[in-house]
Amino acid sequence: MAEGFDTTRFQSAVDDGFTCPICLGVLQDPMQCQNNEHYFCSGCIKKHLEKTSLSCPVCQDKLTVETLRKAPRIVADYVSRLKISCNHAARGCEAVLELGALKIHVQDCDFMPVSCSNQGCDEVVSKRDVKHHERELCQFKTTTCDDCGEKMSHHKYGGHGCVLRRDVDKMKKDLAEVKTTQNEMMNEVREGMQRMTIAMEHLKESFQNVVNSKNSDIVVIAGWHPETNKPLSSVERFNLFNQTWTPLADLKIARGCHAAVLFENQILVCGGSSSTNSDDFTDSIEVLDMNGNPPTWQEFSVNLPIKVAGHKCVVYGNRLLIIGGQPKENEILNTIYQLLLVPPYSSKLLCHMKKKRAFHGVELFDDKVLIAGGDEAETNVEIFDITRNECSQMQPLPSPLFGMATVRRGDSMFLIGGTDKEQNVSNEIIECDIRTGQSKVRLNMKKERVFCSAVYHENTLVVLDGAKDEVKSVDCFNFVSNYWRKLPSMTKERIFASALVVKKNFEF
Repeated sequence: MAEGFDTTRFQSAVDDGFTCPICLGVLQDPMQCQNNEHYFCSGCIKKHLEKTSLSCPVCQDKLTVETLRKAPRIVADYVSRLKISCNHAARGCEAVLELGALKIHVQDCDFMPVSCSNQGCDEVVSKRDVKHHERELCQFKTTTCDDCGEKMSHHKYGGHGCVLRRDVDKMKKDLAEVKTTQNEMMNEVREGMQRMTIAMEHLKESFQNVVNSKNSDIVVIAGWHPETNKPLSSVERFNLFNQTWTPLADLKIARGCHAAVLFENQILVCGGSSSTNSDDFTDSIEVLDMNGNPPTWQEFSVNLPIKVAGHKCVVYGNRLLIIGGQPKENEILNTIYQLLLVPPYSSKLLCHMKKKRAFHGVELFDDKVLIAGGDEAETNVEIFDITRNECSQMQPLPSPLFGMATVRRGDSMFLIGGTDKEQNVSNEIIECDIRTGQSKVRLNMKKERVFCSAVYHENTLVVLDGAKDEVKSVDCFNFVSNYWRKLPSMTKERIFASALVVKKNFEF
């Protein structure tokens, strides 16, 4: 049964006449004795009469539960208007409200204790924090291994075989590097301080010429030549350590406005426009096995379910998702198709987006796809839930945008360059946060770019092609040093290309 409210919770002192003589708290559901109007909490006086005696604790007159009377309305009204702190004040709620409104407030209070829903977790957090705890902080949240795709509780991830194997490989590499460095240092000492000084200066200069990584290359695929307006079949790669561009095998079919993805150590190039004929779009997929020797482009086992250009693709498990695009000139899709990349290579239509869009932005976040802007969609942003096969609306972009490149960084999609319906080309980089749904301009590039490509690797954003009068130019921005710098230009002029980061242990 309810007892009185602690007097210390009230904004001002409460008259003793409105406190319960039994619990000494402010009256809750006040009742009075039969003869002398002594006030008690309903729970307190009933418990007293049932367990102790059949008399009023104050005047000792005969009293039973049946002869109790409700306190006058004026008493209840006075008590209900008293200002009291929230039940969850100790958890951080600063609300002070009338006692009569307390019950409704407490039922929906952001600081109400809630148990984590992740299996195995016994944490109790405030209602406002429970989603963030379950998705970000909880050691029992579901984590997917990047190597094998197995799902497990986060607290088990550190002991997972792939992680242990990766850690052991890194330790071996680090030990080898340490040993090599020690030998080099000893040799330098023997040769004298002058030799060591020269070597250190050379080492410093070398570090300034890399982009935070020794183990990855950028591959840029096909596109359109901006002057001849013809599709390209050329492919080139950029060595991040040596800062050099080298050609790779040409595609079997020249194409631009296509999509490129990585799947099981293979590059898949999907769809696109393969000639100057605006309606000559293709459904073909070419594949480059990065473990081949030498690697050559081959036709994939199956085509896309539709002929399309200006679309986007992501790989989810063994599935390729084909999002939006144009099946022919002056027609834009709002469809999301699925193609199984392993036998039986089946395909099906999953969902219709809320907007038709082409040349839009797409990035994969676990089991959700963030989709932004695009021709006809303008500022529209939506999120596709793969597990539920449905799209939901998000907050709009700051301005209409299509023809931009995108990368994922943490919980955000970065939309790079692009243009609007009036062909105003942008040098802005917009950050769209999947957690909050908010979008804002995060950076400005040194050049305006449209129909460009971009990659993100080890805190570094690399933006390629699409700049007016400098179509081959490449710039990078490091989020640690907060600094833009220019990289060596590509060997081919191209727009509507695609770019990927591949690990160097995948030899070409």
